[in-house]
Amino acid sequence: MTAAAEARGIAGVVISGRYRDVLEHGSFPVFARGRSTLGQSPFTRPAEYDVPLTLVADSEGEGLSALEPVTVRPADWIVADCNGVVCVPAELVDRAVEQAKISRDVDDRCMQDIRAGKGVQASFKKHRG
Repeated sequence: MTAAAEARGIAGVVISGRYRDVLEHGSFPVFARGRSTLGQSPFTRPAEYDVPLTLVADSEGEGLSALEPVTVRPADWIVADCNGVVCVPAELVDRAVEQAKISRDVDDRCMQDIRAGKGVQASFKKHRG
């Protein structure tokens, strides 16, 4: 599956489920809800491309652990790293990028203060407000 995705120019995948054969994916980015030793059913396969897709969690949970359904549209950006995956609606990409730059700058200033021996709380108060 990874070889087929790479051949089509796909940069990575997000799976609303589990995947296996972790080492075989090499450096190809795969983000999923978990891993499994079980393979996919032979009847599990993509049925459509370039259409909106709504992902619904198995359990809605409560409070901060609640996962709201997310609709991903073809032009949306998917941003993923070891901390998780987010979907940025296409119309909010510029705003999200600008906010990310501001947040990174604030975090950098906090880290400089902390490494210089200033307290975490004082640094956060100064730079994060």
